[in-house]
Parts: sequence; structure tokens; C-alpha cells
Amino acid sequence: MHPRQQHPDARRAVPSTGLGGYVERIADDLKTIAKDEVELVRNEMQHIAKVSASEAAAVLIGAFVALIGFTMMCVAAVVALDVVITSLALRLVLMAGVFVVGGGLIAMYFIKRLGKDVKPDLDVAVTEAKRTKDAVADTIATDEATPHA
Repeated sequence: MHPRQQHPDARRAVPSTGLGGYVERIADDLKTIAKDEVELVRNEMQHIAKVSASEAAAVLIGAFVALIGFTMMCVAAVVALDVVITSLALRLVLMAGVFVVGGGLIAMYFIKRLGKDVKPDLDVAVTEAKRTKDAVADTIATDEATPHA
């Protein structure tokens, strides 16, 4: 929205002269700025949620495929260990332990990675809010320094 463009809610008739008119216009402008800043943050959060959801879905699909492959490797290892360990039960328990530990480590890796990716990037919204606050403060200081009739 252009800085001089009025928000639809701020189009009511405001007296153009006197201290009351200035205060009322400043209040309306501050309301408009606050609404715009909240909308900016809300849009940023919606974008982050959509990206996070799609990344989580991709991770789940990848994890499922990896789980199938890891299971097949464990079954192959059980068969290959027949030469070393003759007991089928012992081979199955051994590979189940490997399966649980390996799967847990892989899950922890992806959980940490997803946790880093999900953090919202609100730098743009914070910078905009600071610039707006500074602009309002400068405008108020300029209006106070300007002699009025």
C-alpha cells in the first residue's frame, strides 16, 4: 500500500484543522499501520506454515522409502549371518536391535533438521515495523517543530 494511500477503514471525515484533527488523523494512521504490520506478519507465518507442511510431507515419504530399504537390508543380513550364527532367533534379535538403533538415529537427524528449517524468518516484518515507527516519530517531530497558525 502506498504511504499516502488511505486504508479503507480510515476514510471517515476528519477535521483538517486544529489539534484535534491532527491527533485524530495520527490515530487513524497508526491504526492503519498497525493493521498492515499485523497482516504482513500473518502472511509471513502462513507462508512458513505452507512450506513447512510440504517439507514435512516430503520427509515422511522419504522416511517411508528409507524404512523399506533398511528393512530389506536387515533381512538380507539375517540370511547372510547364517554362516556365522546358526540360530535364526539370535540373528533376528540382533538385526532387530540394529534396526531400532539405526532407525532412531536417522529419525533424530531428520527431527533436528526439520526443527532448524521451521523457524520463522520475520526479519522483513521487524525491519518494516522499525522503519514505520521511525517514520512516524520523524513525522511527529517535524510537525511539532513546524510553527502552526
